[in-house]
Amino acid sequence: MIRIDVAALNRSALRLRQAADRALDGLAQEAAEHLVGDVRARTPVDNGRLRAGWHVDQSRPLSAVVRNSVPYASFVEFDTRHWISGNIVPGQRFLGRAMAETETVLPRMVKEQLRDVIGGCFGD
Repeated sequence: MIRIDVAALNRSALRLRQAADRALDGLAQEAAEHLVGDVRARTPVDNGRLRAGWHVDQSRPLSAVVRNSVPYASFVEFDTRHWISGNIVPGQRFLGRAMAETETVLPRMVKEQLRDVIGGCFGD
């Protein structure tokens, strides 16, 4: 008769789940910080308020939100109509470009986090 003790396997699975949750939380923060750094560099500067307004809000686990509380941020990002002349002012698309760049490095970030999680739980 062969007897298998799965308790050690269950403990390993629990450690892996906990490590994966921590890694995903860290990944959300890392990706958001990367995006904030890139969008700050791309944000046009008049008085510096718009550039300084970028921040990361990580109020919930496993998520991070990039925000800019400056009221006119969306008007600079997207096309808008000038309130006096009525002319269309083209958007700068700095956030859209920063998001596209962050999406290109995200697979590398995920791969590094997974490598660290698996290596930490099962040894390198």
